[in-house]
Amino acid sequence: MSRGLDETRSSDRAPDRVDDRGGGTGKAPFDRGLTLPRDEARERIEFRGREYALNGAESRVLATVGAFRVLSPNDFGDERGGQDARHGAWRHLSGQGLLTRETLTDRDGAHYVVALTREGKALLDAHATGPSDRRQEYYADIVKPRELRHDAQLYRLYLEEADRIEQDGGRPTRVILDYELKRDYQRFLNRDDASDDPRDIREDRAAFAEAYGLPVIDGHLELPDLRIEYETPDGRLESRDVELETEHYSRGQLAGKARAGFVRYRAGSSGRSRGGTPFDPRHLERVG
Repeated sequence: MSRGLDETRSSDRAPDRVDDRGGGTGKAPFDRGLTLPRDEARERIEFRGREYALNGAESRVLATVGAFRVLSPNDFGDERGGQDARHGAWRHLSGQGLLTRETLTDRDGAHYVVALTREGKALLDAHATGPSDRRQEYYADIVKPRELRHDAQLYRLYLEEADRIEQDGGRPTRVILDYELKRDYQRFLNRDDASDDPRDIREDRAAFAEAYGLPVIDGHLELPDLRIEYETPDGRLESRDVELETEHYSRGQLAGKARAGFVRYRAGSSGRSRGGTPFDPRHLERVG
């Protein structure tokens, strides 16, 4: 669920590899531009007076976790099954102080999700190259535990929609979370030459919406949970805004997201109609 806006002024071979099929290209471009190891053998990296050992798969894991702030290792790998955050290369990354894990309890029971530590984020940021306005943003720590279940599903949401983009010949290049959009919006509203006049705030809202390609619905700037930027077959840069609707949405929120034109997904199945399937929190249904 998108956060509400307050519009007031203020080298050894790794013995235990992470399964990252497809990582680094196609649907998982999040390590693009990073000067970190890309091969199977682990390499030694010195950073801030410490030494780390990473291989290409682990670099991609760190970049993917950082891009989505939090994800479940069960979603990272192929369709034959997930991975356990307590073992293998996940444990190797945690042991180096680059990943942290948290227990998430949902209808499936208790399982782990992972996030970057601040050291993990700093390592990625220090090895990022390319234009600053085109780099993938990385995040550290779990900052809103109450939204953890929602946020942990965004990576699967991305994979679902990235499949459709690739089927149309597109190539995902990065993702932008609502955190980043909200941050940029608040910075714009609170710039030094901003006015507190409500008319000026409306004009600022409209100007920001136009610059970022976002809709204003009934005087409210609508932000998606996830923006996927991608290159079209003819080389144009486009974006697709995606929202994960939950049972906590009001009718007004649902209507606003629909009017905004976002691609919308719903988690699970209610099974209310005869013959309906049981609720499955890992299933995503595209509803618009």
